[in-house]
Amino acid sequence: MADSFHFNISIISRGKGKSAVASAAYISCEKLTNEWDGVTHDYHNKKGLEHKEIFLPENAPKEFLDRSILWNSVELNEKAINAQLARNFIIALPKELSLEENKDLIREFIQENFVSKGMIADLAIHQGNDEGNGNIHAHIMTTVRPLNQDSTWGAKSKKEYLLDEQGKKILGKNGKPKTRKIDLTDWNNKENAEKWREHFSTLCNQYLETAGEQKRVDHRSYKRQGKEEIPTIHLGASAGALERKGVETEKGNINREIKKHNSIVKAVRERIAEITSWLNDFTKVLFDKYEQYKQEKKEEYENKAELFNLYEYISIYYDLQGEKARKLNPYASNKKIGADLRRFSKARIYLKDNNLKTIAELQEKISTLQSKNKKISQDIKAKTTRIENLNKCFAYADIIKDNKQVFEEWNSKSLFKDSFYNSHKDEIDKYKRARAILEKITGLSAIKIKDWKKEIQSLESEILKLNIQSQKVKEEYESINHIKYAVKTVNDDYGIDLSIEIDKAIKRGEKPSVIAQIKKYQEQQEAYEKRKDKTKDYYRKEER
Repeated sequence: MADSFHFNISIISRGKGKSAVASAAYISCEKLTNEWDGVTHDYHNKKGLEHKEIFLPENAPKEFLDRSILWNSVELNEKAINAQLARNFIIALPKELSLEENKDLIREFIQENFVSKGMIADLAIHQGNDEGNGNIHAHIMTTVRPLNQDSTWGAKSKKEYLLDEQGKKILGKNGKPKTRKIDLTDWNNKENAEKWREHFSTLCNQYLETAGEQKRVDHRSYKRQGKEEIPTIHLGASAGALERKGVETEKGNINREIKKHNSIVKAVRERIAEITSWLNDFTKVLFDKYEQYKQEKKEEYENKAELFNLYEYISIYYDLQGEKARKLNPYASNKKIGADLRRFSKARIYLKDNNLKTIAELQEKISTLQSKNKKISQDIKAKTTRIENLNKCFAYADIIKDNKQVFEEWNSKSLFKDSFYNSHKDEIDKYKRARAILEKITGLSAIKIKDWKKEIQSLESEILKLNIQSQKVKEEYESINHIKYAVKTVNDDYGIDLSIEIDKAIKRGEKPSVIAQIKKYQEQQEAYEKRKDKTKDYYRKEER
């Protein structure tokens, strides 16, 4: 799981046709009968169960260690047809840890976040599923109704009358006093989801560190982490099963394009980091030897006003490589001379095509490429989001078709309309909700299957073109990388200190933008040195 994070939270609600007993039977791979409706749920043949366990707070009856007694008690205590029965968690566990380490990790998480707050928790650890997926994960069911001190079920909430300034009850349009719901626990607070996710991420990283693993997880989204990568879309059960059998699906193809793009983004970012690192190293000499060099070469460089030329650098570099080639055997010498000549020609063509002569202009080109690559990434992300939304439209279109007849019958009624609505509330509400979401996504209330498919095909084609553009940016960085390597090699061989570059630019009265590009190296060097020292300190601690 390291480097990725999956932490899903949902409510098991009778109003959504769910059952706490059914869910408990599924996660525990047991056969349980729901005393509420008499339905038996048998999952004793289900594969993949590694461990199951029930956690009780101090005031819970010990008989609740029996899964059937626990969840049937929950079912029978809830009378409403839309009652919330339990909270459900599906959490990916680190595959780098052993089963026993994962048990300790999830137990600690459950104890600190649920049991200590008064909840009962039912845990099951699964290793993959019936389709053969080997990812280890935990299922947790927690109670949503608190227990009284006498071990009986307590109330989830209470009603409180709304009062005016004189302390009198405020009446509604129907003449009845207005009330508001007051939760008796903080278990439903919206902030809990972020708190639970963050705490589990922290615990994971602690256990990974203790186990000697370098990988870490982050509960935040890519966007919050500031990553340019695009997250893959959820395949779903049917598409996932087909992909595992080697059958390509539309969603699978989208994910493959996203992974291809992310690979290019990663490669470009590594090139940027390498080039930036080089520029930082390039300026280290600038500041370490500035005073000494300025004193020794002051008159010489004051009389020579022009800035250092990239064409001269790669020409000198080519000469240096020629001297090294002549020291090799004839076969190796000829091979190296040919390769160096191709790189030299490619570098000169790149400098000419892009009108680059100085380090400041090279830095400006790098900044332009960074902006271009970021724009491509943003465009792909926007188009991918649009594709995902359009794919949702197909499901909402099916819902509309399935419930259209009931909705239109209700809509046409003038008599007994409320009674008909109450009898068909679920179908009518599904129709309304699906229609509203469809209109929000497409801007139209009409179902346009062909148009959606056509737009998806067009967007996928545009994503392919954008990936080609991103690849071209990567190739440009390769050209820049060779040029910067040539400059570094020449400076190392001749002991050239580029601190004079800033001095000459200032004295020549260069544009502020030129001077700013050169001075930017200073800021980059400071940041680079901090990162390098931090990395050194980290590995020193690891060695200890």
